[in-house]
Amino acid sequence: MILLAVSLPAVLSSQTAFDVASIKENTTPGEGGSLRFMSGGGMQSRHLPARSLITVAYQLQTYQLAGAPDWVLTTFYDINAKPAEQATREQSYVMLQTLLVDRFKLAFHREMRQVDGYTLIRARRDGLGQNIRPSAFDCEKQMQTEPQCRKGSITATSFTITGARLWSLVQLVIGRANGPVVDETGLDGTYDIELTWSNDVAPVGDAITIFTALQEQLGLKLERHRVSAEVFVVDHLEKPMAD
Repeated sequence: MILLAVSLPAVLSSQTAFDVASIKENTTPGEGGSLRFMSGGGMQSRHLPARSLITVAYQLQTYQLAGAPDWVLTTFYDINAKPAEQATREQSYVMLQTLLVDRFKLAFHREMRQVDGYTLIRARRDGLGQNIRPSAFDCEKQMQTEPQCRKGSITATSFTITGARLWSLVQLVIGRANGPVVDETGLDGTYDIELTWSNDVAPVGDAITIFTALQEQLGLKLERHRVSAEVFVVDHLEKPMAD
């Protein structure tokens, strides 16, 4: 078992907790969720389930979360949190982790498991597809200052993003492929990505599955493999008291 104290990433200062944090349950039906890390280290979330808060805080792929109670998918929260002083994005992740431990009473351990999944590889020797290009932006750092970073969108059958690391695409593919995806593309840096596909079991006309779309549009390919994956096992979690 890995103790919680050693699971938090190291930071350059001692600031590991938000100075002020408000958590309220959001019971509005059908409302879409959102999360923003603000300039200076603050955080705002709207109508997000606890599962999303955990996966964001610990930079998990969704399949990695195990052992959580059923309500992590069905109970939604609004959070407004601010640090005492300026903080980096990495520090904001740590402060969100602390919030989950303090307010949701999160306890966990990590373990390795062999699971059915995929590896994401390059399908072409001559480069990438036309719908993925190295980006001039790094929107993890420039979200608040660069308008291009706010033009992306995700729908049931499309994904458009600017200045993103491949981690964002992998998260999308995991949800659509219904299994863990290990990134073996070797692609570093940030990219502008456009991807469209069909959710139909038997696409008709010009519609294609996400497996085909990845290969034709991005020059990437999913191969089915038994993969070793680290799993984040929730040992304890409580609904927080509203404030």
